[in-house]
Amino acid sequence: MQKPLISRLFFLALLSFGCGKSTDSPDNATAWVVTFFNDKVDKDDETALFTGYSFDLNTDNSMVIYLPGGSTKAAKWQLAKNDTQLVIGMEDADMFAPVDGLVGTWDVEEYTATSIKLMISTTLSTVSNPNQGEKVELKKQ
Repeated sequence: MQKPLISRLFFLALLSFGCGKSTDSPDNATAWVVTFFNDKVDKDDETALFTGYSFDLNTDNSMVIYLPGGSTKAAKWQLAKNDTQLVIGMEDADMFAPVDGLVGTWDVEEYTATSIKLMISTTLSTVSNPNQGEKVELKKQ
């Protein structure tokens, strides 16, 4: 009678530990997701456009954008002006809506280990992006 109980417990333990997510997937604990986004033209909340996207902000200022469907796109990010601005750059950004709305210079409202809140920069950036949003908030998953 003891053997069936032990084998059931072993099976349950395998299910519990063996079916976890890989840490190198786009939905890992280091990925950021957009929790709020509105554009500067009509001020509409367009957060839903970012469903399925996540972002890794690496310490070497590279950025990996995980697109719905599993592909990735490389970008760059950098804190500037004594960490009061965040600049996001990406080649061919206009071909990757809605991500193109993140490209540009942002004023940092909040930057913590788990939350980033950005507002469109009030100073002129060297690269003007007509698709840049007005406000964006990201949270670490």
